[in-house]
Amino acid sequence: MSVTTDQVVHAPAKPPPAADMLALLDRLRVLTDAAGRPDLGERLLGARARVTDPLLRVVVTGQSGQGMSALAETLVGVTAGRRPSASRADVTAAYDLLSENLSLVDVPGTSGEDSAGAAAALPVLAGADAVLFVSDASQEYTAPEIDYLAQVHALCPTVVGVITKIDAYPQWGDIQRANRGHLTAAGLDIPLLPVSSPMQQAALRSGDDALAVESGVPQLLGFLRERVVGAADAVVRAAVVNDVRVVTDHVALALNAELDVLNDPSREAELLDRLRAAQLSAERLRTRSANWQNTLGDGATELAVEVEHDLRHRLRVVVREAETDIMRSDPAKRWDEFDTWLHGRIAECVRQNFVLAHSRSQQLAAQVAERFADDGTVAVPALNLDDTGSVLDPVMALEPLDSRKAGVVQRVISSMRGSYGGILMVGVMTSLAGLALVNPWSIGAGVLLGANTFREDHKSRTARRQAEAKTSVNRLMDDVIFQVGNESRFRLREVQRTLRDHFAALAGEMLRSADDALRSAQDAGRLHADRRDARIAEVQDSLGELRQLRVRAAGLLPAGRSAQR
Repeated sequence: MSVTTDQVVHAPAKPPPAADMLALLDRLRVLTDAAGRPDLGERLLGARARVTDPLLRVVVTGQSGQGMSALAETLVGVTAGRRPSASRADVTAAYDLLSENLSLVDVPGTSGEDSAGAAAALPVLAGADAVLFVSDASQEYTAPEIDYLAQVHALCPTVVGVITKIDAYPQWGDIQRANRGHLTAAGLDIPLLPVSSPMQQAALRSGDDALAVESGVPQLLGFLRERVVGAADAVVRAAVVNDVRVVTDHVALALNAELDVLNDPSREAELLDRLRAAQLSAERLRTRSANWQNTLGDGATELAVEVEHDLRHRLRVVVREAETDIMRSDPAKRWDEFDTWLHGRIAECVRQNFVLAHSRSQQLAAQVAERFADDGTVAVPALNLDDTGSVLDPVMALEPLDSRKAGVVQRVISSMRGSYGGILMVGVMTSLAGLALVNPWSIGAGVLLGANTFREDHKSRTARRQAEAKTSVNRLMDDVIFQVGNESRFRLREVQRTLRDHFAALAGEMLRSADDALRSAQDAGRLHADRRDARIAEVQDSLGELRQLRVRAAGLLPAGRSAQR
């Protein structure tokens, strides 16, 4: 048996240490402190925190029994006996083949009947650096798994389909091809990597490198190195380069304005007019009538309406499905089963609504960033909609049916009441013909009316239970809409506040830089002639150091990419 993968990745060398980035940021912070810009210093501290925090989260998810825990234990080099089997928690460890610091988060429940578990997993997925979707080689992807994979891909672009237990199923290659067909049909570009945890563990015990390669685990680790660790390092470096570019631009603005006036005092009036125009432009970015403020306000309102409408529409579909199911037969006979199905469908609706809210929030952030700056290089803050696993906790349970199935004695009494009426009615009529009150005709009528009364009573009780079931469903849905809608509105307001505060802080930095540039130019105009040469030298030295820092920052990027200068 040989291992074939959709994408075999050879692990590159580990990225160089972050000392160069930290030294660059620390030196630039010294210059911002000297320039009296604590706001820019805070930005550099945030950049430094990103560099010094290398922890990456890889979420392992899939249906239970598919080998998720075994895969996680294999990746972190922990045997099954060393981790409590009852615990499904974060596992952070270094593995021999993957020395980078990864946090493997093993979450339960993804599709099928465990919709509540899937809903609880989504917030974890939204903040993940990569997702390993585990499915064993016993069968191809089901429709719910494809739907869930689409939702996962919308929350985390880096998704890997891991096919486990290839040692137990020789036909795993056919399953891999079938899964690839399902993913292609769904428009999902997700690599599929087959692995075997038992084979990898056996290879570690025996030192058999060929068996390790056959297990597929080294290929998976190589993928994680390149697509997760390597990509994350590239993202951090690009962010540092952007922060250095922005901060040096802010600091250099005041120095360049001062230098221009020092070099040519006759241009002071012209320069001051340009700086005042820049100051007014920065001030307008802080007003409520700024384009980005309008885009944020209108977009947040539209987002809240869209998310609420989506939730109500999905729940209305569930109500129609529930009412159709209720009218099929007596709901009392299968009320517990119906309760489980209904809560699963509700959890699925909440899950899909969460994905919509997350993706639309990201789009709104991009729209606001585009309005804020024409060049489109403004950083967008991370948006977290928090945990959805507890959203349905306050929702009341489905009410039990009051009209339970009638007992034998009650049904006998009801039937006897109908029979008595039939015997009495027909017996009185036949007594006019000289027959006794109780005769074959009256007895037959009693039997017929008794049976009819029994059937009508049964139908009436069934109809009453069906009406109670519909009422119980509607009450439950009202509670779901109230609880989930309220929580959703709260989270979307948090998104709006996060975006507002982020871009307001950027506008504040721009205004502060414009103010400093105007003040520096004015001070330079008042500087005595005998001190001009010395100050020109100082400013030129400072600008030269800023340029050197930008050159060093550009060197952090791979060949073929350069920072904007």
